[in-house]
Amino acid sequence: MKRLFFGGVVSAAALLVLVGNAFAWHLCGRVLCDDGSLPVGGIVVEVRAGDGSFIHATVSTADGAYCIALPDAPAAYTATLLLYNGEQIVSPPGGLYEFSTNDGENVFTQDWIITSEACGPPPGACWLTAGGAKFSPITGTDLGESTKLNNFGGNVYPGCSPTAGDGGQWNHIANELSLHFKGWEIQVLRCGNVEGIPPGSTSPVTPYNFIEFTGTGTLRGIKGNKADYGTVHFFARCEDRNEPGSNGQRDGAGKDRYFLHVYGSPADPAGTTYVLVDIDGDPTTVDPLTITDGNLQLHVSSCDSPPSFSATRGTSETPAAPAPVKTTGWGQLKLLYR
Repeated sequence: MKRLFFGGVVSAAALLVLVGNAFAWHLCGRVLCDDGSLPVGGIVVEVRAGDGSFIHATVSTADGAYCIALPDAPAAYTATLLLYNGEQIVSPPGGLYEFSTNDGENVFTQDWIITSEACGPPPGACWLTAGGAKFSPITGTDLGESTKLNNFGGNVYPGCSPTAGDGGQWNHIANELSLHFKGWEIQVLRCGNVEGIPPGSTSPVTPYNFIEFTGTGTLRGIKGNKADYGTVHFFARCEDRNEPGSNGQRDGAGKDRYFLHVYGSPADPAGTTYVLVDIDGDPTTVDPLTITDGNLQLHVSSCDSPPSFSATRGTSETPAAPAPVKTTGWGQLKLLYR
């Protein structure tokens, strides 16, 4: 029989007591503001068993903490936040955390990053162009100048408009996989600054140096690959760290960086990964790669009236064809290995 529980959560100091009591497994963590510094209380955290046999909802405390006791029989679960006051989930990607209880660990930890009025003013507005130099007959657009593992390019919120060209258009060619991803229906999640480097970007001058965006698109094979994955979803982060963004930039920390995750199901982004451009091979951690050719440029022109931001990771519907958008070319990126 389905069991529905709803109740408050104990204080952070009492979480360890819960772990030692009746239930074999627990899901615990914190709800934090999008800069990771402030806790958010009063947020509903819900966990559901995959077979529908268990549903439990609780509320984060003033210090952002929550802990949910799970049944003592192994099962697969999905956790999410139930948001009622305009908050938006920034992390984890897709707004869901999927896990399975087993004998390996007793406590599963998941922190949630959200935007909320409790966190202060919303993120500022910005838009993005990405470019390169060499024309490619495969896409009919400009690419980088030498053979690398990944090519990318496009624009996001051209002219700072969330509606122009369905929010922009993003192309990515995974040469090693012989796949071409074409993203549209783009939504900007946030613009901000990378920790550890000076804020803002210089050409053009903006108060930000990173942008995160999401949307839907298509993923199809190229160069003899007949694969067609139909409608897919994606999350991307671009960091405009300096000028020039790649070639000619001697400071490694000053080179632009790029992260892309293309997946099949918003309910299980990590488990349905098709394309991943990152450092550690884990789609749940956002760790952008340093680009080796091309340039990523943030803009704030025409952003006097911030667009409406949404953290929705696309839809299950097939996207309409995007309106024509003038792209600024392509760049190139070489995978880095540890």
